[in-house]
Amino acid sequence: MNFSQVSIQPLHQTHGNLGSGKRVLIVDDQEAVLLFLKDRLEQLGFIVSTAVNGKEGMHLLQEHVFHGVLLDLEMPVMDGLTMLNQLRKQTSDVPVIVMSADPTRTTMFRAIEAGARDYLTKPISNVILKYKCLRLFA
Repeated sequence: MNFSQVSIQPLHQTHGNLGSGKRVLIVDDQEAVLLFLKDRLEQLGFIVSTAVNGKEGMHLLQEHVFHGVLLDLEMPVMDGLTMLNQLRKQTSDVPVIVMSADPTRTTMFRAIEAGARDYLTKPISNVILKYKCLRLFA
């Protein structure tokens, strides 16, 4: 094969089907974080819904089937730990990855004990995000 015949495709074309159309819910109160995560997961082939707090997230979980949840722990109205506890009372099979900028990670460890499958520390690495979401949600 001649190297001039090789085409380099953008990430969304190269990896677009890895998520196989699985539905993921992102719950975070920061619009910039929501947009960043939504863009990255859609590039992987996931169908993404977003919510700005745990109350909205729980409403969406009652309305739709999701294959995974990315959940911020520090939010107004209903924080992530409260949402996770409510979710686990209803169902235990939806994988949840919690997110936090808290450098002590105390809340994240409480969330893991409450049933989260993994965690991400903000700022979130693209490589780690891709690995964890494909491992748990795809």
